[in-house]
Amino acid sequence: MTSLSGAAAKGAAHSLLAQFLRFAIQIGSLFALARILTPEDYGTVALVTAITGLAILLADFGLSSAAIQSQTITHGQKSNLFWLNSAVGAAVAVVVFVAAHPISWLYQRPELVSIAQALSLTFFLYAVTAQFRAEATKSLRFRAMAIADVAAQAISFVVAIGAAWLGASYWALVLQQLVSALLLLIMLWIASAWVPSRPSRQHDIRDLISFGMNNLGTQVVSYVSNNVDSVLIGRFWGVEQLGLYNRAYQLYRMPLQQLAAPMTRVAFPILSKLQDDSLFQRYVQQAQLLQTYLIGGAFFGSLALCSPLIDIVLGPQWAETKPLFAILAVGGILQTLGYVYYWVFLAKALTGMQLRYTIVSRSLMVVFMIIGVQWGAHGVALGMTFGLLVNWIILTFSAVPKTGLSTRPLVVAAARPVALYSTMLLVVSPVIWLTWEWQAWLQIVTIGPAMGIFLALAWVLVPQIRRDAAEMHRLIRKVRG
Repeated sequence: MTSLSGAAAKGAAHSLLAQFLRFAIQIGSLFALARILTPEDYGTVALVTAITGLAILLADFGLSSAAIQSQTITHGQKSNLFWLNSAVGAAVAVVVFVAAHPISWLYQRPELVSIAQALSLTFFLYAVTAQFRAEATKSLRFRAMAIADVAAQAISFVVAIGAAWLGASYWALVLQQLVSALLLLIMLWIASAWVPSRPSRQHDIRDLISFGMNNLGTQVVSYVSNNVDSVLIGRFWGVEQLGLYNRAYQLYRMPLQQLAAPMTRVAFPILSKLQDDSLFQRYVQQAQLLQTYLIGGAFFGSLALCSPLIDIVLGPQWAETKPLFAILAVGGILQTLGYVYYWVFLAKALTGMQLRYTIVSRSLMVVFMIIGVQWGAHGVALGMTFGLLVNWIILTFSAVPKTGLSTRPLVVAAARPVALYSTMLLVVSPVIWLTWEWQAWLQIVTIGPAMGIFLALAWVLVPQIRRDAAEMHRLIRKVRG
């Protein structure tokens, strides 16, 4: 168990370093491309990806998670999963290529045909990549995966900037996705150090397919609920409103992508290996505490610094995204609180239960967004945020107790940082209001220290905050060691 803990620590270190570098690259990409491309360019590509992005999930078919979770999977079974993934990915790519014309007709925009057909290739590439990433993850090759992710992100960013500078408009964004998918396939194949054998009927994968299908169902339902917003806004309010919303949404997703995603890559394979229930509970509680302080803190900080962040990252011409980003950041806090539940369902192979609860909670979210679309992008953002609140309530008090975990310690672990940051936001709100019209950098150097002073006083005055800080310091030292 000590070696497993050490693997988790090293994996977390490599994954978090990689995500920090990816975060810097994405910020650089946003900073540069937002000053070359227009909201219409982003909105045009978002019209396609809001629909075709579902094909990436279908191409994976949930089989990569099945390979990671299984304790007894053989080389022959992994090879069969690889060929099944590849076949599904090829079929999905063909379907998307053919569907390009209906997609164009839906929005009455002819240029979407060529965009959808170009992006169809990425679905096959991601499908072929799935089992190589799963093999690298199961073998705990976190360093190699980190290098692959960062290199693909950096090179595709350079290509997109060059294309945009040469006047490629929205094609720069399409090219960025194609280059990234191709590079990930090549580098993760190398990182996995694994070569599939020929498919064989002697290696049964029916149980793995069942796990994957349930996981796929959950991902599809979540994806639809997370992308109905783009379809609604694009259909009823046009590409300019969608472009503004899309930039706010990408900024909102960054803390989850840069922190929660790498933690998932480490936590899922580690939790899948744990057999002791008390140890499993302790690991999950530590993860809940760490995630809420780090990722929740990022969202609360983003709320406080919403105005200068938008001005610096996107530019003053994107000022309309500020209220959208603020609304979505509140939803990000709620999503952070329930993120560890996803790990629990996967690690305990309870994907059937997860699917049933996801269908209920995410269907409600879609209803809220449909109701909100009459008030434009802001109404849709409010519908999503309220849906995330309902989702957390349903999972916390109905689903999680059925997994064998004690819910109360998880809620308490999350409640302390939420209370701390909420109070911080309330205390510094007069500073935010007074500096609203100031220059962006001046707002940051005023609001940032105000938050820092509050957190320092909380550490001095509240013993439980000191204990939490000591626990996180211990975990971070373990990662660094």
